[in-house]
Amino acid sequence: MPTCAEPTALTAELTAHLHAAAAHGRHSSCRGSVSTQIPALAAVPATKFAMAVATVDGTLIHTGDSTEAFSIQSLSKLFALCVLLQHDPGAWLDVGWGPTNAGYGSVADLERNQGRPANPFVNPGAIVVTDRLITHTGDPVSATSALLQRADPDGVVSCDTDVAISEARTGHRNSAIAHVLAEHGLLNNPIEQVLHQYFAQCAITATVQTLAKATLFLADRGGGNPPLNRPLDEATVRRVNAVLLTSGMYGAAGDIAYRIGLPAKSGIGGGVLAVMPARGTVCVWSPPLDDDGNSAGGVAAIEEFARLAGWSVF
Repeated sequence: MPTCAEPTALTAELTAHLHAAAAHGRHSSCRGSVSTQIPALAAVPATKFAMAVATVDGTLIHTGDSTEAFSIQSLSKLFALCVLLQHDPGAWLDVGWGPTNAGYGSVADLERNQGRPANPFVNPGAIVVTDRLITHTGDPVSATSALLQRADPDGVVSCDTDVAISEARTGHRNSAIAHVLAEHGLLNNPIEQVLHQYFAQCAITATVQTLAKATLFLADRGGGNPPLNRPLDEATVRRVNAVLLTSGMYGAAGDIAYRIGLPAKSGIGGGVLAVMPARGTVCVWSPPLDDDGNSAGGVAAIEEFARLAGWSVF
């Protein structure tokens, strides 16, 4: 059953929206299929479903398998980027900020741009982020996990080593991307070290509750009530949200902006999160993916919640 910070009328309304959106998401999940790209994730039951909504006033509501941690995969790219921007606000020059229709794992797109990634959410950009985090922190996985843990001290954030090993064994395209980046002089650390950290970063596990809480600083425009511990300044938050809107859902970003109107990020593990500036965040976990590689149930649930709650940046 959903829980919340305090039983206000607004909380009751959001809870009703959460239930309706979750039901819609569960129904829509049958349109997708669990990815077999990473063998260790292929066995995750397609029926798993969790949803959480966090607001800047401290409310948290959730339903389904919301206490179960899952492999966040490319959702980690968002948090790794934010950690890097804490250390180097000018990191955008290395990873880019423009949208692309070439796909998140395109080597050809990387070559066309002389090795410079289009944005931090495609795999080339995320690998560069990991490389820079090795330089700044020595341990990108721990640094990224720490950002999540600070947002939810009672949550359990860890790395699934089985998933990381599975990714390493099948991550041939990411290996190719790393070699192209190195050829163009865009990696500062050894390829093997960068890939090891990147696969482990993607194998971080957390619940939808932790992820919704950890993303709240991107929705915060006034310090929150209670005040939120914001790791980034307001200008950087605006830039991150802008790139989330244009690139967080890869080739489907335009469709998501049209249908939902929120900055959003997806992961191959079935996680999707979205940000409503000045209001809050929503995170869904539903493993079956659609043809674009995004969670079929997750996108549907967030679309329905945004419609019911009136959440849109437009």
